[in-house]
Amino acid sequence: RLHTPEVTVAVMQELHRRGTLRSALAGRDEKQINLLLTFVARRVIEPRFTSVLVTVADMITDIYQPVVGQSAIVDRQFLKLQEAIGKEIDYQEELLEVLGMMDTLFATFTQKRNTYLEENKCNGLTETTETNTSN
Repeated sequence: RLHTPEVTVAVMQELHRRGTLRSALAGRDEKQINLLLTFVARRVIEPRFTSVLVTVADMITDIYQPVVGQSAIVDRQFLKLQEAIGKEIDYQEELLEVLGMMDTLFATFTQKRNTYLEENKCNGLTETTETNTSN
């Protein structure tokens, strides 16, 4: 689980594909829930695992919502999971803002500068000249 998270996530993905993930997650004791939540909170921000682990986190939350408040350890892990997901959401929002800025810059650049290349051959070498066709 620590050295090969790919295997753990692959097992979770296969259980979900077979429709048995919920029953595999249910009926766990405090220590097992703690391990599950620790793993999910650490790995949910990795892009290669995000889609599977968000599903797992959602199921864990649904299954163990009634026991929230009964164990300080489990509550702390739920808070860590919430914090990790919150940070990832903030990060993704910032990336989308930057992407929007870049799209605006590229659109402005393309509109202002509509160029084409002309090739002139001199002495066997290719010379490239840029001509600006903007108004």
